[in-house]
Amino acid sequence: MKFHLISGVALICLSACAQDQTPPTIEAEPPPDAAAAEPAAMPTNATIVETYFPRSRVEGAPEPLPQNPDARLSDADMIFADAIAYAEETTSYALLIWHDGALQLETYFPPHTEEVRSEPASMHKSVLGLVTAKAIEDGLIESADAPISTWLPEWEDDQRGEITLRQLLTMSAGLAPLSYEGGAASPAVRFASGEDDTVETLLSLPLEEASAPHFHYQNTVSQLLMLVVTRALGEPYQDYLSREIWQPIGAADAYTYDFNEEGFPRGYASFLARPLDWLRLGLLIKQGGVYDGEQIVPAEAIASMTAPSALNPNYGWQIWRGAEFEAERYYNFEGVGFAALSSDPYLTDDLIFFDGFGGQRVYISKAEDLVIVRLGDSQTGWDDTRLPNAVIRALHAQD
Repeated sequence: MKFHLISGVALICLSACAQDQTPPTIEAEPPPDAAAAEPAAMPTNATIVETYFPRSRVEGAPEPLPQNPDARLSDADMIFADAIAYAEETTSYALLIWHDGALQLETYFPPHTEEVRSEPASMHKSVLGLVTAKAIEDGLIESADAPISTWLPEWEDDQRGEITLRQLLTMSAGLAPLSYEGGAASPAVRFASGEDDTVETLLSLPLEEASAPHFHYQNTVSQLLMLVVTRALGEPYQDYLSREIWQPIGAADAYTYDFNEEGFPRGYASFLARPLDWLRLGLLIKQGGVYDGEQIVPAEAIASMTAPSALNPNYGWQIWRGAEFEAERYYNFEGVGFAALSSDPYLTDDLIFFDGFGGQRVYISKAEDLVIVRLGDSQTGWDDTRLPNAVIRALHAQD
């Protein structure tokens, strides 16, 4: 079992591709017996989730996707042939395309089905950003500019307590990343595996030595945001998400992979949801918080979440933007380490997207009335613009 644990930790660590507990109690699912949990082969993003315990349910209330059947394209497989080919080339599990009021393509690549709930890596960050934005509009959090010592009394007399919630949301907190030095015994891997006390690790993060505020994308920053949000909500994150967002959009049950039996979820990865329910989140954001005619999330929350941040015009509140072309999109201000690749500029200037390591994506464009979901094996050479541009070219060719 140790081999698969290490493999799972490696997959979660990869979601931090840029990186060199006191939440309310929630009942967690017990693990199955060891024999049932053992994958037959090297884990993939789809199979590694079988070893994720403890985990907690985000209760859904599944409903059919609201759409206009008259808007469906009759030959979608042919129209989107280039997009499907790229999805197949990159070992995808699912490719979904919404356009013009209807789900135009819903393809699952065998052996995967509509029920696949694979590791989405950092796409969970965008869910956390959405929950935070709604909690601010609901008045549960006073302001994005409040110091985080409001919820972290441990830092009340500490310079780190002056960091604002907005700085956590925009990855500009100025906290030093955990080191990967030492491999499996490194602080970063021990954090991802849950071997160390998570809250203690977060509260021990030092400030960076950089002289000016800067963008630095880190898993620990999202996890610190999760700690702040769970304390601010006064109830389990899973319960708030279920009641306020997940059930209202008609999604099926989803799961969080938790650090402990009390239900403290990994806020930077491992939100296990069906592809169709990732699409529902994309529709919610595209439509300014409206879903099936109902205002589920205030429009102001969506606007705040998707606006450019001060230190990175291509990043909002735990969500990415495609406003400025970057052939190599780095996850830190120094422009070092791993970079997400783009072969061309996006064919729409309003693209925003959930970014999970290796091509886990929800692409959203209001101007194109477009949402694309791709889940699959992680691809270090994933081309960020190839899939959405292939879809947009195909749609424009139909005009």
